[in-house]
Amino acid sequence: MKKIMLVVASLLWAICFTLAYIANADAAPRAISGFFKQVHHHNDMDRDGRGEYELFRMSFAGLGVNKEIRAAYPLLTQTIERMNKKEWQCAQENRTRMKGEAAAFRQENPSYYHPFAYNTDVLMRRADTMAVSFLQYNYTGGSGVHGIYAWHGVNLNTVTGTELPLEAVITDQGALAEAICERLRQDYPQSPFDKLEETIAQRAAEGTLNWTLDPQGITFYFNPYEIASYAEGLLTATILFKEKPSLFQSTYCETPTAYAQPFIGYYPVVTSLKDNGQRDVISLRFTDEAVYVKVNDVEEAIPVPLKDLEPVLIHMEDGRNYLYIDGLQPGTSVRKTLAVQIGSHSVRYIDTLPYSFRHTIAVSPAVQEYWNFLTNPNGFYFDQSSGFTRDSKTDICSVNEKGTLAYG
Repeated sequence: MKKIMLVVASLLWAICFTLAYIANADAAPRAISGFFKQVHHHNDMDRDGRGEYELFRMSFAGLGVNKEIRAAYPLLTQTIERMNKKEWQCAQENRTRMKGEAAAFRQENPSYYHPFAYNTDVLMRRADTMAVSFLQYNYTGGSGVHGIYAWHGVNLNTVTGTELPLEAVITDQGALAEAICERLRQDYPQSPFDKLEETIAQRAAEGTLNWTLDPQGITFYFNPYEIASYAEGLLTATILFKEKPSLFQSTYCETPTAYAQPFIGYYPVVTSLKDNGQRDVISLRFTDEAVYVKVNDVEEAIPVPLKDLEPVLIHMEDGRNYLYIDGLQPGTSVRKTLAVQIGSHSVRYIDTLPYSFRHTIAVSPAVQEYWNFLTNPNGFYFDQSSGFTRDSKTDICSVNEKGTLAYG
């Protein structure tokens, strides 16, 4: 009897989530919030005949979800937790191995010695009731001339927590390969690609393309040495849904009316600000005096010195578009956020907000560091600015009609 009851319970559970998935697929997607990352810092020291020295340093970031996401999407939560556990185990294995390699390198090459490093990071790209997509970053620094890094996209069904296969989004793998090659050659005209069409076609056929599902399209990532030299860096190709609608399954062409999309501060992000298929390219840079925001052919200097930029593109229901640019004030541990309104050919600075996506908890002798991801402009977690070694206070905010903050 107990076994029968367990089977019935499992069937009911599966039916409930199947129905939820169907309802979710039929409804227009809606942006959700509640994702964050927790960062762990580790430094290992050692001692030899020349004295104490730094052996190894590691920074590990794992994706987390709050209690609301846990309650609404338990299967998604389980998937993310399994991924975190696997990544953490991998990091610890690398830590053990690289500590031994670093000690040997110090003995063999004392003049060139430097600490070995292993870093991971995570960055949300999309979070709504249909799909959750994010990037994982991995860097390994050993005895070589330069370290090796890579970005890897993860795409999950929000309700079931299962991996979203590319063939569920794309209608034609051959047409996709052609579109990617066309985009890469247009965006990187100086890059000396080697066998680009052959490589992309093969990866598309094998299902090994590296991608994220963005609010307005899909982005493919090519790490150093994959299609170009290390010096070319990370290469990306973004194809917007409305640029090539026949290339996409209709389900995934729907976009939330309001959403927020974090992006890498030192790489451009491609979107369609008017949601009409017109490509808009947004990029950032900074100097000691200002942060520069460029949208297509227009660049404006914002006379607020910030570095270590953590930007988010915000699209509102009425079509307004903003950037929230979280940055570190030079010479301090305090972070602030620039609020900037953007159009296809306009950049307008609004205000500097005394807030940061960084949340800190001071626990002697260390500091617990978290970063909240802004993915829903109608409700997100934002911390009042404070020094890194003090507790920061979190507020629940939304973006108001002026582009600044409404509370509660």
